[in-house]
Amino acid sequence: MIPTITAPGRKKRAIGKPAHFWTPGQTLRVAFLNGDQPFKDAVKAAASEWLPYINLNFDFVEGESGDIRISSEPGIYWSMIGTHALLIEDGPTMRLSPDLQAPAFFAANVMHEFGHALGAEHEHLHPESNIPWNKAAVYAAHWVKENADEDDYARRSVDERYFNLLDASDFDHLPYDPKSIMHYAVRQDWTHGDFKIDLNLELSEKDKTFMSKAYPYPAEQAQ
Repeated sequence: MIPTITAPGRKKRAIGKPAHFWTPGQTLRVAFLNGDQPFKDAVKAAASEWLPYINLNFDFVEGESGDIRISSEPGIYWSMIGTHALLIEDGPTMRLSPDLQAPAFFAANVMHEFGHALGAEHEHLHPESNIPWNKAAVYAAHWVKENADEDDYARRSVDERYFNLLDASDFDHLPYDPKSIMHYAVRQDWTHGDFKIDLNLELSEKDKTFMSKAYPYPAEQAQ
């Protein structure tokens, strides 16, 4: 994963459900609820990395009125998925930690969370993902009791975050992409064998292709 602290209650999901996508050609109003100017400028720059590949526009504004509403909160990276943001009447639909001392890390997190805001799910939960997880090591790292059963809240939270692959019949998706910005970093000590995935810092080619298909321009729609 892009290392984050995520808010509870959101299913971890760059595959995506068409019902969660915005309307191509739409301008999304992105409101900053707080944060200083360097934070806002860095968010705008990173989020705009998606714009060449989507038929959408971002209108960054101040205040509490927006399709996407961003709160600067230390230690948290989180976003509603696509149009689910419209179900939140008040408060943030995205939280971003102001880690400006680590610009590449911050930009990767912003791109990741804006991927969610555009409707993308988590890539490591792709139906074709084949990560050789050492589940015991992952559970231990998240303070899940060794003998916790499947109904244990802490275990269920870890299962949803890392192990429960999504149903291919429910989502639009391209082939599994370990280079996706939507993929968690995978620690080698959390897997069996010599397997790890480092933090992805840029949009992958499949990220760009996926979003281009989700948000096509009219000429592409007519084909």
